[in-house]
Amino acid sequence: MEISTFSELVPLLSNFWRTIPTPLQLKLESSLTLLKQDHKLSKLFFLGQLEAHSINYLLAFGTPGVDLFQHRKFYYSRDGVGWILLLEPASWSEDWSRLWSEFTGNGSFAFKIRSLAAGSPSVMVNEQDRLWYVMHAILREAAGVPRGALRMSTDGQIVLNPFFQGLNREELGELGNYQHFRRPERSAEENLRGRKECNLAMDVFDPLESDVLPEGKSFTLRMDDSDQLAMWSSLHWLGLDFFHKANSNVFGFVYNGDGRKNWDLPFMVEL
Repeated sequence: MEISTFSELVPLLSNFWRTIPTPLQLKLESSLTLLKQDHKLSKLFFLGQLEAHSINYLLAFGTPGVDLFQHRKFYYSRDGVGWILLLEPASWSEDWSRLWSEFTGNGSFAFKIRSLAAGSPSVMVNEQDRLWYVMHAILREAAGVPRGALRMSTDGQIVLNPFFQGLNREELGELGNYQHFRRPERSAEENLRGRKECNLAMDVFDPLESDVLPEGKSFTLRMDDSDQLAMWSSLHWLGLDFFHKANSNVFGFVYNGDGRKNWDLPFMVEL
């Protein structure tokens, strides 16, 4: 949730049976506004919170330039007031998603990853580096936006579309009308193929229906009682939910989980 619209979006979290207590909400609005100014960020988003053994990590990310994904910075806080910049680890691997121990709340704590290759040494990962990786993985694999919310300019910069007016009621419940919140990883030809109508600036992004395996079954959708608010939840990163209100530019996503990936998903859905 972008900090400039934070107070407007927080009430929608009740549709996920989640809430942010008023005192914490006020702290976040104040501290993140200051963080945005002090770090000269163009956009700053509150991602949510990660439950550790002794504390909850509050998470945020932002970008200094116009492009939403270039030079992106990750931050965490323990109290909602002071924010710490998370640096990208010098060396990291997607194997880190196999870490299953819960976060401790101690940033220097080291986790051990046992190598799957015979004779290879185990790898130690400290908690701050793992926290960076989890934020990176959640945003890459689980965060989503409605089609048209992102635009790619002719020079390749990705921005929030200022002219986005929302999906209509008929489009809300179709998986093909939602996209990953990330720089495209598939070719434009793949993402545009099969569309009756397409706009290169908006449809170049990877659709959720071509998600990591099991394809098309990594998210679950539900509507509110008015059928005007769509709510999607990731089944890979449990606790990541995103929402969109029909015929409006109201959309966002938030995470509230323990930072562990659900590797059991292929056994939980009908393939």
